[in-house]
Amino acid sequence: MWALAAAILAGVGWFLFRRWRRNLPVDPRLTAAYWQKSGIVLGAYLLSILAGAGVTRIMVGFNRSGWADLLMVAFFAVWVLYGALWLLRFLPTSKPRSAWLTRSRGWADALALLLLAGLAAGARML
Repeated sequence: MWALAAAILAGVGWFLFRRWRRNLPVDPRLTAAYWQKSGIVLGAYLLSILAGAGVTRIMVGFNRSGWADLLMVAFFAVWVLYGALWLLRFLPTSKPRSAWLTRSRGWADALALLLLAGLAAGARML
């Protein structure tokens, strides 16, 4: 029953999206090379998420306390968000990027790396 309702809602959503998209102008900058670079960057981001899951699993081990697991869940969440920051930096765009986004080794990088180091150290100490 739920699958049928989800399928119907997805179909209606897809229909409405196509009707809305039909009225928008086509941007000539969206070429095949643009989509190819976007796919490569997205693939690299997904691989970094997989690497983060592996690092999280290795660092926690198998017989740890619940607090260590909780810290490593937070570690993985920060890892994914930091990867999303780099995804935004490398993803091709048709609009200019913000200055804080294009500058690596800024406050966002420092905050993310400090959080990653603190959460990893805290989980290893528990």
